[in-house]
Amino acid sequence: MLTLDEVKKYLEIEQDELERLIKENMLHAYKIGGVYLRFRKEEVLNLKYDVLLKAKKSGMQMSFVHKILDFWRFNNFYILSFFVILALFYWFLRSSSQSLPF
Repeated sequence: MLTLDEVKKYLEIEQDELERLIKENMLHAYKIGGVYLRFRKEEVLNLKYDVLLKAKKSGMQMSFVHKILDFWRFNNFYILSFFVILALFYWFLRSSSQSLPF
């Protein structure tokens, strides 16, 4: 069982957002001793993953520029290596063709 503060930290939300989730029955709160609110960890985990999946499926599309920047960030080593190898290959062919006697 998790406390209010633990749920807020885990879901990274404010108090009013947590209260909205409880009112909309997206998250069930349990009273212990009639006073303390507690939440089941499984429900909090499910809610977090459901919210993440909905956010990914909704309008969080990346722009073309962001796609290019993302591609560059993950592949820059390979791209730069390709150009270095290409430059070395060009330099090798050029230097070997100058040393030929014909």
